[in-house]
Amino acid sequence: MKKLLYKLKFNKKLVFFLLGLIAIGFLFGTIFITMINSSDKTLVKDYITKYITNINNVNYSKSLQNSLTNNLGFIFIIWLLGISVIGIPIILFILFSKAFTLGFSISSFILNYKTKGCLYALIYIFPSQIINMIMYLILTLYSISFSFKIIYSVINKSSLNFKNMTGKYLKILIISIVICSLCSLYDVFIIPNILKRFV
Repeated sequence: MKKLLYKLKFNKKLVFFLLGLIAIGFLFGTIFITMINSSDKTLVKDYITKYITNINNVNYSKSLQNSLTNNLGFIFIIWLLGISVIGIPIILFILFSKAFTLGFSISSFILNYKTKGCLYALIYIFPSQIINMIMYLILTLYSISFSFKIIYSVINKSSLNFKNMTGKYLKILIISIVICSLCSLYDVFIIPNILKRFV
């Protein structure tokens, strides 16, 4: 935790930039539902209604597989792009898209279920989606920092302890995998059972 806090403090400008990017993505996601045409709104409504009405018939194994594939897939992509150096724009786009999707999901719940939608959205985002976003933020920070260190070393032709850097970077990957896996388990096994009480 001390190392993480030092990392956040040392990269203060980058952290603020990433937080701003998340905020913009989230804002765009929340207002995007109002910009799509009526047929697309109907598709979104049908999808959410189907999810809510079928909450008692969840295929846990398939849902868990999909959730893990989605979360861990993005984690591995971000981590690998950090090593590639040229992947910084893609990393930023992934972080933006995750925030956009979260905002869109929340606004879709609220638009279709009004007051109940606020409750559904709260159950959906707390705490797993919030933890996921924090984890994506931290992983993105480390990935971009890793890329910057490599770029700085190449430009200035300075030596770089790549083995030590990779070891620390690998630890972040493992922590991200563990936390996001726990969040996936919560999303699949806990959230549907909470929603059942309110549907």
